[in-house]
Amino acid sequence: MTKRKIVLAFSGGLDTSYALVDFREKGWDVVTANVDTGGLHSGEAEVVKARAEELGAVEHHVVDARAELYDRVITYAIKANYLRNGAYPSCVGAERLIQAEKVVQVALEVGADAVAHGSTGAGADHVRYDAVIRALAPHLEIVTPIRDERLTREGETEFLRSRGYEVSEKVKLYSINEGLIGTSIGGEETYGSWEYLPESAWTYTKSIDEAPDKGVELLISFEAGEVTSAVTVAGDALPTDHNYSILSALNTLGGEHGIGRGIHMGSTMVGNLARVGFEAPGMLILLAAHRELEKLVLSNRQQATKATLGNTYGDLLHEAVYFDPIMDDFRAFLDSSQRRVTGTVRVLLHKGNIVLLGSKSPYSLLDAATRSGVVYGHGSSLWTGEQARAFAHMYSVPGAIARAAATPAE
Repeated sequence: MTKRKIVLAFSGGLDTSYALVDFREKGWDVVTANVDTGGLHSGEAEVVKARAEELGAVEHHVVDARAELYDRVITYAIKANYLRNGAYPSCVGAERLIQAEKVVQVALEVGADAVAHGSTGAGADHVRYDAVIRALAPHLEIVTPIRDERLTREGETEFLRSRGYEVSEKVKLYSINEGLIGTSIGGEETYGSWEYLPESAWTYTKSIDEAPDKGVELLISFEAGEVTSAVTVAGDALPTDHNYSILSALNTLGGEHGIGRGIHMGSTMVGNLARVGFEAPGMLILLAAHRELEKLVLSNRQQATKATLGNTYGDLLHEAVYFDPIMDDFRAFLDSSQRRVTGTVRVLLHKGNIVLLGSKSPYSLLDAATRSGVVYGHGSSLWTGEQARAFAHMYSVPGAIARAAATPAE
């Protein structure tokens, strides 16, 4: 009798290591799929492959999805200026969409009967994976032992060690997921609302104390809302060999200067409150620079409307609502809003701070006002003092009426 085949989204971490062994012991042929969305560094793909083979996978696939992630997800997150609850750049969460898609592709290629992931039922990742899988391959069974059996990290560790497999202490203590957008870190400290992550939990960003005393100044350029280059004032250009190269390089450079650490707390898709640590220097730098350039070239109404629609789009993306047609409508709006978001922003990275030093653009509204004779704080040739007085008078009328209405008539 032919064994049933299952494709497991495999990172080599504790949860997916447990799942692989568990599936094998239950009689499945396990095919592992490691989707690289920016979390694999030099040599790590081989380490993950070796781990999969050690645990008994019959096949192992590595899928490089970095370029597609950047093109389909990250560029629009930047155009939207998206930060979850105004603080969190959806580290890893938004990447699950692409990862789930690629796992489904592998499953269809190898003729699998089922797909699996190592998400728990306490967060949002299990919903993201399931939503994508059901949209793309509703005939495939979804198997999720960590969620279904409500396993603990301690229990998984004991299970693997009892079978002779090693589990590192850091993997045991913290759930760490790294990608282009950033790294999420969950552990004992994030289960409550008071404690901060210890220095040992952070993966690559330096503390403010360890960051260099001298910062680095960058010139970051955009064309139609998309990053085109980043150059230090010393003339060193960040790499541009791939569409995601600048972001990747900024993760490293920003991390060296203590940029990007934080802990986010907010409601999950399933309704509970959750707290997670994150490191996202590159994304925070690009978002800050992009927002600064938009202030220079977009009208107040454009900025206000974008803030609302961009946040809604980002929330839906974060929650894996990708296949609803409304998302195409949002992207069409975002693309249109970026037609004049072209220019360069001066940014200083120093001791955990992103300091916006200046910006310039051929579409600068400030320059256009100056050419028209309007200089803030100095007056304007476009109106007289008498006209300015009249405007101020009329502007104050609604407030005066409201104040009068709040005072009872005698």
